[in-house]
Amino acid sequence: MKYAAISDKGIIREQNEDFWNIILDMNGNPQAFIVADGMGGHQAGDIASKMAVESISKSISCYLEKKNAGNTIEQVLTEAINKANEVIFQYALDNLNGSSIGTTLTAGLLCNGKLTIAHIGDSRFYLIRNETIEKLTRDHSFVGELVEKGILDQEEAKVHPLRNQITRALGYEKEVQIDFYSLDVMPDDIYLFCTDGLTMKLSSDELLSMLREEKDLNIILRNMVALANERGGDDNITAIAVKI
Repeated sequence: MKYAAISDKGIIREQNEDFWNIILDMNGNPQAFIVADGMGGHQAGDIASKMAVESISKSISCYLEKKNAGNTIEQVLTEAINKANEVIFQYALDNLNGSSIGTTLTAGLLCNGKLTIAHIGDSRFYLIRNETIEKLTRDHSFVGELVEKGILDQEEAKVHPLRNQITRALGYEKEVQIDFYSLDVMPDDIYLFCTDGLTMKLSSDELLSMLREEKDLNIILRNMVALANERGGDDNITAIAVKI
């Protein structure tokens, strides 16, 4: 398995509110992948994304050490995410005078030949298989819902004035709703976890074309970031690519 990650603040934002992690098992093999995008327009979005990734990473690492056979992978991820949600929500109550903070979350955990995805918000997971690309996750955003209803197309969504309005986030409310996806890991699969700073600037076809190039994954991700910045770079850009 090959993997790479990148995070860039873009050329407009003053700070990077994205956060990511790749969790390795005790043998140094990657087992979990997380990207999070702190909610823009809210105080301390960078704190929310960092707290989410660190809390969930700690929970998953504990699971990998103990491998409690009584829990399904969905249960492991649900418990980890609920704990992170509670930590962020409580932090806002204690430190931000009641102001809410939140973050998107797209995380994947490998186990027994399957990849289980947990998803909240408008970061994305793409599956590249058999020379096609598929966005498995739904965008929990105002424009994402308009696209699903056929009111907007993808190009209109990219320039809509409310394109950054999230309808579901981690840490923003006392309880959080999680979408789950599961897929069998196949030879030559490529997985892409990324924030909307990338997908608002590059189309699915462009992502597919670049990921199919016979280049090092680190070079491919750097080229993606460079292209997103060339097209405006008005948001933070984070991506993890995994090749089986």
